[in-house]
Amino acid sequence: MAAALPGKRRWKGKLMDDTGFSCLSCAGEACEFQTGGNPPQCVEGLVGEAVREEVRERYREPENHRIMQAAALTSERCANLTRVQETMEFAARMGARKIGIATCTMLLDESRTLRKLLERAGFEVFGVACKVEGNRRADLGLAPAAGGGEGPVLCNPVMQARLLEEEGTDLNIVMGLCVGHDTLFYRHSHAPTTTLVTKDHVTGHNACAGLYASKSVYRRRLNETVDACREGGIAQV
Repeated sequence: MAAALPGKRRWKGKLMDDTGFSCLSCAGEACEFQTGGNPPQCVEGLVGEAVREEVRERYREPENHRIMQAAALTSERCANLTRVQETMEFAARMGARKIGIATCTMLLDESRTLRKLLERAGFEVFGVACKVEGNRRADLGLAPAAGGGEGPVLCNPVMQARLLEEEGTDLNIVMGLCVGHDTLFYRHSHAPTTTLVTKDHVTGHNACAGLYASKSVYRRRLNETVDACREGGIAQV
């Protein structure tokens, strides 16, 4: 067998990265396939039995248990379902009656189609678009737009979350909120939240396409962003 490269080691015949070891470095996959024998530096070693039991106890909490049970049943059929179908079945198994949709205005047509499907399935639906309130930068205490002026109307993910809370939604679905705005929505959502669409302007909302093309046709552009981040070309706010 060929020797491992510097910074690499072989485990069960597969090459692994020893530098900054995490699950992303592992080739063993013993945890998923139950083949036995995790690598010596497996991340499971970062915590003791007390922490493991604490985590298990959280799964026993009623809300977490209900979500995990619904997800487990839905995942049994996931290879034969679109994500739209999975989301509908998950909501039904959770016992959700009222579903909130937090949508980007660019995806209002898609969100309306989703609403029709959900309503036909017996759910009540309430949607809030990202530009609700029509805020400008000054309204939210943000710096002026480049070149001055008010700039475009801003997204308002915290208000989206609050309005869905006021409506008493049982489950919220994110439809293409911007990077960062989705972060704020997840943080402030009162109800459990799942994502149906991840927005990507370039790839038709298929974010993985950028990863698939990272070693081929899109490599140069991705490297420009990588270099800018590494070399301090992206200013911190």
